[in-house]
Amino acid sequence: MILRRITEHVKTQNWFAVGLDFVIVVVGVFIGIQVANWNDARRDREIEAQYLVRLQQELMEILPQTNAEFENVSERYELILQVRDYFETGKGGDALNGTHCAALGRSHIYAGVIFYPPTIKELISTGRIVLIRDDALRTAILAFDRANEEFTQLRTDIQIDRLPLARKHPDLIRHGLSDWEDATCEFNLMATNNSFLNDFTDNRRRYVAYVNNVHERQSELIKSLGRKVAASIGGTFTPAADGANTENADRDGR
Repeated sequence: MILRRITEHVKTQNWFAVGLDFVIVVVGVFIGIQVANWNDARRDREIEAQYLVRLQQELMEILPQTNAEFENVSERYELILQVRDYFETGKGGDALNGTHCAALGRSHIYAGVIFYPPTIKELISTGRIVLIRDDALRTAILAFDRANEEFTQLRTDIQIDRLPLARKHPDLIRHGLSDWEDATCEFNLMATNNSFLNDFTDNRRRYVAYVNNVHERQSELIKSLGRKVAASIGGTFTPAADGANTENADRDGR
């Protein structure tokens, strides 16, 4: 219709009308583009909000699991430290039992879960990470992804040439046939066996790296990202109370 009107005005050389029709066409196109852009932006905001709500929910669900895993490995490391203290001082040997022996027998195991929210994987793999308008939050999400790769690689590196103490020193450690805690250890003989002490020290140092640099960092990273996501959507991040004890792993500075 507009084209027909313009054609008629050109034929009659009504240039004012031609110019007016042209302005109407330009304004109409401009408004149409603006409306389309507005609709696209609104859709992007809706998708962004959906992603952030999902991400917050996932973080709140995995944090208790992360804390529980951190508490578990920290408790095991505390048992290992108690054995180390006995080896160094000769005191406290009477308090050592099958639980301590089981901790030694499992000191080569670094198989804890590296928790990774599916929403982060989806955001990055689909390129929709660009929908996150908050620069700081987008950076934090990408940093979480990189840290996840670091945790996974570190856990793999720690396990290189790992040493099952009971396999190399069966005369000093005997695994329980049913439960780990049924294990028996010759703690007094361990304290005077240089070969065992060297292997024990290697495992202990690997284990503290596993506790501090994988599980503790993972727990703190999830908390930090959870708070940032909650702040971005105007909510609160209220995970379960922390049960992990960070003090145990920090005892080892040697």
